[in-house]
Amino acid sequence: MYDLIGLAAAYAMIIAVIAIAGLLLRNGLFTPTLSRKFIHISVAHWWLIAMLFHTRALFAAIGPATFIVFNWIAYRRHLLAAMEDPEHRRNLGTVYFPISLLILVLLCYGGPLPLYVGAIGVLVMGYGDGLASVVGSRWGRLRITLPGIDKSVLGSATMFLASGVVVALFMLRFQPTATTSLVLTAAAATAAAATLIELATPFGFDNITVPIGTALFFFVVFA
Repeated sequence: MYDLIGLAAAYAMIIAVIAIAGLLLRNGLFTPTLSRKFIHISVAHWWLIAMLFHTRALFAAIGPATFIVFNWIAYRRHLLAAMEDPEHRRNLGTVYFPISLLILVLLCYGGPLPLYVGAIGVLVMGYGDGLASVVGSRWGRLRITLPGIDKSVLGSATMFLASGVVVALFMLRFQPTATTSLVLTAAAATAAAATLIELATPFGFDNITVPIGTALFFFVVFA
C-alpha cells in the first residue's frame, strides 16, 4: 500500500513541478535556464519520497524507468519547452538524470548502499549542479574551458558549497554520533569530489557521473 502511495505522490509531484515551470516560463517569470534547473532541483526530491514510501526495489524503480522513456520522447518530439535547453539542443541531461536514479535505486534497494547515501548523490546533483548552472550562467565570467567542457569558476564554487551543505545535513541526520570534525571533513571531501567529477565530465554526462560518483565516494570513505 505504501509503495502505491509513493508512486502516486511521485507522479503528482513531478507533474506539478513541470506544470509550474511551464507556466512561469510562458509568463516570462522564468528564463529557459531557470525553468530547467527548477525542474532539475525539484525532481531530485523524488528520492525523499522513495525513502518514505518504497520498501521494494521494483516499486522504487518504476518512477525513474517511466521518466527515462517519457523524457526521451519529450526530448525527441520537443513536447515540453520547460525542460529543453535552447542553447544545447543535443543535451540529453533530462534522460540521463532518471537513468542515474534507476542505477542508484538498484544500488540502494538491491545493493550495499544505504538509502541516505543515495539521497546524498541525488541531492548533490539536484542542488549542487542546479544552483551551479544558475549562478554560473548569470554571474560567471571567469571560465574553465576544456574539450567538451565550459564551466565557470563561480559555478564550480557554488557546486562545492551546495554539495557540502547537503552532505553535512544528511550526516547530521543519519550519523548522529559523528563528530563535528568528521562531518566537516566528509562534507568538504565529498563536495570536492562531486565538484571535480562535475568539472571533468563532458557533454552533459554529469547527470549520471555526479550522483553515482558522489554516492560511491561517500559510501567508500565515510559511510
